[in-house]
Amino acid sequence: MKFSCSKEQLDKQLQQVARIITVRNSLPVLSNVLLETDDKILRISGTDLEIAMTTYLPAKVEQEGTFTVPAKVFQEFIHQNPDDTINFSLESFELVCRSQKVTGRIAGIDADEFPPLPKVEKATKVRLPFLELVDALKQVVIACAIDQARPVLTGVYMQLTGGAVTLAATDSFRLVERKIPIIPIQESLTVLLPGRTAQELIRLAGSYPDAADIEMEIGDQQVLLRLGTVEIYSRLITGSFPKYQSIIPTGAVAVAEVTTSELVQALRLSSVFSQAGVSNVMLEVDGDGAFSVASYGSQKGSTRHTIYALVQDGFQPLKTAFNAKFLLDACTACGADHLQLRFSGPTTALLIATEAPDYLQLVMPIRLDS
Repeated sequence: MKFSCSKEQLDKQLQQVARIITVRNSLPVLSNVLLETDDKILRISGTDLEIAMTTYLPAKVEQEGTFTVPAKVFQEFIHQNPDDTINFSLESFELVCRSQKVTGRIAGIDADEFPPLPKVEKATKVRLPFLELVDALKQVVIACAIDQARPVLTGVYMQLTGGAVTLAATDSFRLVERKIPIIPIQESLTVLLPGRTAQELIRLAGSYPDAADIEMEIGDQQVLLRLGTVEIYSRLITGSFPKYQSIIPTGAVAVAEVTTSELVQALRLSSVFSQAGVSNVMLEVDGDGAFSVASYGSQKGSTRHTIYALVQDGFQPLKTAFNAKFLLDACTACGADHLQLRFSGPTTALLIATEAPDYLQLVMPIRLDS
């Protein structure tokens, strides 16, 4: 193996691949990146056996070959190198890196020990608008469960039908749904994309701010996501996502329209009195139609913050307790200046909507002590 390439381009691609590699692995080679040279291309791959990423960049290849080197060491060495071009050669299981001012040797592992990248069998190809998809994922991924007890709740549900894709996520305490238009497809598809894979797509948007479409090759157990010079291979979550449509409230006993920033301020103020890191708040619509946010269930003290809200006529007074973090997440993810809060009762889910008809959130209330 012998090649040379741009330090700047290599550094950029390594930063992307290194994100998916975990330092502590049962197999040492999983802490490495795979380097492959072919014709005029340097291919860099990394995997943790759940997700894999491959990137490409141009290189001047004098001798083709493959090798693996520790991702963290290699990425930091390249990042700190002051020269514009770096020459690489393989000598006795060491990758020798030579540039105008620097020479380094990085010990590695034979490429034969690197696990083969997954193959997507019997794939169906679709193209999705990338930036719209990322915007939707940002809103939805906040509701993915962290607890692995129910794997189907740790991912983003995607249903592609006709000219739209519906994205949804729930951890059983909250639910987010977002729809985006796509180029019409002939067959309906459903995908359970791991939350971590969704996060990687969100991060890629920083490197591809002007990207148009992302290509998906959807198989039975794997998906390939291709964007520019990056390919992401990911397993799909198996199982059935909950049929959540029936729990979306269709009516409301009180509807309040609030300014998002004011609600955020009130929620943060109430969080001052959080107990052991858990902040519960009370949302209340009183008999005069005043809307307030109050701290709840804390031994540290209490606060009540009345904010301006347009409460629709015909309301019923009510007070309901919620996890403040869930409400703050909803405010942050919505991307709107104003929110509509639809209360259907003190023990049923709060529906949070914006002016956009293709977006909604549900947050379950906390049981009040009698």
